[in-house]
Amino acid sequence: MTKQELRKSMKAALAELEPVAKAFESMSKAAAIIQSEIFKKSRCIFGFMPMKDEVDVLPVLRSGLQQGKKILIPKIIDGTNEMDFYFLTDEPNSQTEKNSWGIYEPKAELEKCILDELLAEVKADEILVLVPGLAFGKDNSRLGRGKGFYDRFLTELKVKACAKGNAKPWLCGICYNVQVVTSVPSEETDVKVDVVI
Repeated sequence: MTKQELRKSMKAALAELEPVAKAFESMSKAAAIIQSEIFKKSRCIFGFMPMKDEVDVLPVLRSGLQQGKKILIPKIIDGTNEMDFYFLTDEPNSQTEKNSWGIYEPKAELEKCILDELLAEVKADEILVLVPGLAFGKDNSRLGRGKGFYDRFLTELKVKACAKGNAKPWLCGICYNVQVVTSVPSEETDVKVDVVI
């Protein structure tokens, strides 16, 4: 199966999920992350504002904020396939606004993350990255939406973290059970996660 075929079948499978079942699964996955040792020892969490077909990770972001962790969410850089991350300081819904694709992004007044500065303050293994995807393989491979936003960002983060020492950030794929498949077609530039919730 090609990436395009898998994307098409995943979008169809997600469209068939019942709202109540999705909400229940989202709650259990968010709780699993919050109760994990990785979350407890993390000082910095790269999250995202969930789209309607993604697991709701807002409880994780809110819990991190309450515990004084650094919480970041992405914003697409106009006209590119790249993104920057910005620090949240308060309730995510009050610090975001919809972009032209209907995705919630950080408001302009929030502070942009400079990776080199962050890695000077926080050890790489104290960083947890929640990674969305359309599908994940049982080997922790990931299929994104096709623009390469996360592959570029995760590669940069890993390279810069390695330059600071041998520790690495925790990459946590998060998805509904229906999105886990035996394997995902992948290329050299595709970044695997460390664990899939």
